[in-house]
Amino acid sequence: MANDPLLSRIDELSGAFTAGQIDRRRFLKGLIGLGLSLPAIGVIVAACSSAATPSPATLAPATMAPATLAPATAVPATASAAATLAAATFDPTALIAAAKGEGSLYQTGIPPEWVNYQAIFDLWKQNYGITINGTSTEGEYSSGQELDSIKNTGKPDVGDVGISFAVQAKTDGLSAPYKNSYWADIPDTAKDADGYWACNYWGAQAFAVNTDAVKIPINDWKDLLDPSLKNAVGIDGDPTKANDSFFAVWSAAIANGGGIDNIQPGIDFFNQLQQSGNLTAARASDANILSGEVKIAIKWDYLGLAVRDKAAGAPNITVTIPSSGSLASPYADIIAAKAPHPNAAKLWQELIYSDAAQLLFLKGYAHPIRFDALTAAGKIPADLAAKLPSADLYKKVTIVTDIAKITAAKTILGTGWKIVVNS
Repeated sequence: MANDPLLSRIDELSGAFTAGQIDRRRFLKGLIGLGLSLPAIGVIVAACSSAATPSPATLAPATMAPATLAPATAVPATASAAATLAAATFDPTALIAAAKGEGSLYQTGIPPEWVNYQAIFDLWKQNYGITINGTSTEGEYSSGQELDSIKNTGKPDVGDVGISFAVQAKTDGLSAPYKNSYWADIPDTAKDADGYWACNYWGAQAFAVNTDAVKIPINDWKDLLDPSLKNAVGIDGDPTKANDSFFAVWSAAIANGGGIDNIQPGIDFFNQLQQSGNLTAARASDANILSGEVKIAIKWDYLGLAVRDKAAGAPNITVTIPSSGSLASPYADIIAAKAPHPNAAKLWQELIYSDAAQLLFLKGYAHPIRFDALTAAGKIPADLAAKLPSADLYKKVTIVTDIAKITAAKTILGTGWKIVVNS
């Protein structure tokens, strides 16, 4: 902000340099004297050096002041000198202090058992000692319920929603923009250009197979039609209401003449699966998988892998990606537009996109959104990578982030799905 002494001094030095009043050497010396990091200095110098018609005003970051992070402050959507400078001068110490001053964080739709969130909650408390509320009351909320809570109760600070719901939240004015300090590592297709949401992890549709009960190899969708699999195959709820099951049906289209632009063959496949007697109405929940009621579960890979670990060999469960391919979808973190604790909400985003939390997502078998950056940096532990299905199988996984295609597929499913599946 304009009244921040550090930013005012940077503004003053930048204006003098771009106006030709001081040379590059004096400019660098002045920045170093302010105690800025070398990366921050490099960004500022580059921004000023490339300015065609520079002026001090264009370099004054009006949207992020770490000491007074108010609701909806964020790096601007347009990549500018101000945006880059604001990111470069981000002060985590000030953000932590502001968040601690607010005293708590209220989350909605973030279950502790989902993608290892409990470990991330523990990391949050260990690092900051700030209370997390809402876990017992709203932790199991669906994405739609999360948006309802943000709209109607005003309690939530942050939510974890399917990507289409993140877009809806922005459209409905329910989320606030914030670009975390790891923004550059997040693929463009997995974040909102204006900062209103960013995906934090993704999963692919997979088969979790009880090999004690299923005696034939299950490698692809056609295998599910085998006559020996009566009442054995389940999905994770009604696909017109559950994102997990919606992607199960959509993924089946890939092996049956359809794909991202045509979900109908997936619906037809599930009709065939029901007519064969192989599709059970029982939900592919952890309890039903462990009891053996559902012998082959079609669900997110990270959920199947987690229940495999929970089973600990009783029953034996293997998890594989269909050999013809499947679809993957990310979940996104949003900050509520009227978050009661806006600084805690921003600190939460800083945490979940950090190396430590991203690796905890991976430990929960979800693919962290910064996976490529972590891999390039050699930060993926070999023991974690070894527990995932073969990397070769993921080569045929397609990540869907196109909201128009998701909406079109949901519309067709809504009119064409007639099968009863317990929720």
